[in-house]
Order: sequence, then structure tokens, then C-alpha cells
Amino acid sequence: MKDYDVTADSALQEVRSWIIALQNRESRFRQALRTAMDEVLDGKRTGRYSISDLRKTEKTYIGTKVEIVLQDTFNIPPGPQKGMDYLIGGHQVDCKFTSQATWEIPTEALDQVCLLTQVDEKKEKFGVGLLRARSEFLTGAPNKDGKRKVSALGKKEIAWIADGAAFPKNMLLSMPEAQVSYIFTAGLSGQERLNRFLRLAQNRLIDSETIDTVTQQRDGNARLRKGEGRSRTELRGEGILIAGHWKKHQAVMEQLAVPLPRMPRVGEFVSFRVVEAAEHHGDRPKATLDNKEWVLADDTDLPQVGPLLPALK
Repeated sequence: MKDYDVTADSALQEVRSWIIALQNRESRFRQALRTAMDEVLDGKRTGRYSISDLRKTEKTYIGTKVEIVLQDTFNIPPGPQKGMDYLIGGHQVDCKFTSQATWEIPTEALDQVCLLTQVDEKKEKFGVGLLRARSEFLTGAPNKDGKRKVSALGKKEIAWIADGAAFPKNMLLSMPEAQVSYIFTAGLSGQERLNRFLRLAQNRLIDSETIDTVTQQRDGNARLRKGEGRSRTELRGEGILIAGHWKKHQAVMEQLAVPLPRMPRVGEFVSFRVVEAAEHHGDRPKATLDNKEWVLADDTDLPQVGPLLPALK
């Protein structure tokens, strides 16, 4: 007969209430997990963009990084007991992360409340939940480090705070392998890789982390600016414009009906190709730039030199 009821576990429920009361908790958990992963991937130095690219020791370190970033994000007091990460609502809590199917629980966390975090890059989902790590909720056989995994029964006892929530994977993961290989062709400079990427990743929100990963150089965003060889100048010759979060840029994208889920935020960019409006474009949305009317190009439109985006001053 079952002798444990998660709803009657007062300590776990008090920890859960503390977390539930956090402002914008889901978006902050999402960003904290993304930040922790990106810091370990170190894309601007290594060019890596997926957990699968990491060495075994680095995959293990993601858990430590998640613990640190979450503590900073939510200002969580450290746990006074050795081996326990947090003190939440007066209760000891251990933080565990996995990018796999389950979590590994160390001996010192047995019978303790655990904050379980999970990221599935392929499904673009993440989860956050609480579990009392009772022995009956863990597999019987420990690994060589003495850790036991959360069992199928244990997963049923998780008090979820976010279950299957949307998670932003690195853009490069959502691109066909052939395109990624083309971008990272050996011998190219960071600028050349970025220009190739921007040609292929049109009409999508592009974040600075991805730009840094592609360029593998400091201040990858600087390579978007105007100047000889720089992306805005080089790609405008093909009709490709690069817009940011500024209101003048957003107004152009709205007029052209660039297909985006939302407008870019600070540190995000969009590349899109335009051609001068012609009769055969019919009622395609138009924007006036450089005293001419332009429309968003499609595959039938041949490349032509594009206009300048509005000055920001």
C-alpha cells in the first residue's frame, strides 16, 4: 500500500510554493537553462552548439553550471548541509539536471527534496519539477559513483512546475546538416561563415549567441555592421538586409510582412531579401526605402542591390 503522498509532503509543497510565487518563473527558468548550456558549449571559442558536441566530463559539468545559474537567477540561499545545493523556504534542496531520460541521485540526496531540471534539445522542450528522492522512487542498482536513477515510478511522483515547456535550441540545430556543413567549410574566416549563415537563415530571429558561434570570434555582432566585407554591406549587394530591434527597422519589417513570430528584441537580428516592387508583385506588402518601393523577395525574384535601412539617428 502506498505510504507516501506528494500533496501531504509539507516541506516539498512549501518549496514548490516558493518557486510558484517567483515572478515570470517559466521564462526565467528557460533563460537560465539556455545560459548554462551556452556557457559550457562556449560557442564563440569552440563553434559547438549542441550538448551532443560535448565531452563526457563537460556534459557532467552542465549540471553544476545549471545549479550556479539558477542560484544567481533566483537569488537562492546556499544549502548549509554539505552536499546540498539550496535552502528554499527553510528546506534543503538538491539541484539535478539531465539532457537524457532521467536523473542521477547521489547518496547524500537520498530522502531529500530534489529540484529536477531537464532539457530535450531535439523536442525543444524543458521541464522543472520537485521530487522527494525516496529509495522506492529510484532504481535499485547504483552506478560506479554510487548514484541511482529516478525510476519510472519516481517520475510519476514528480510535482511538475514546468512540464514540456518550449525551449529555444540553437538555430544551427534546426538547419539541415548540409547547410551547417556549408557554413562551417574549412578555411573560411568568421566573416565568411557569418555571411553564408545570414544568406541561409532568412526571415528568422537570430540571437547573438548563434552569431558568436558561427564567427568564433569576439564581438561577432560587430561583423553585422556596415563596412567593406561586413555583412550589411556585403549582403545588401544581393538585396539581403539585416534588421535589429530598433523601431525604424521593425517598422520596415512590419510593412513588408516579414514572417516572424515576433519582432526582434535587443541582441536579436533578422536577415531578409527584398527586390524593387514591380507590377507582377501585385498586392504584395511594400515598404518605401531610398525613395523606391520594395517587397519581400521570394524564390522567383532574381537578386538585385538592395536599399539602405533607415538611419538610427
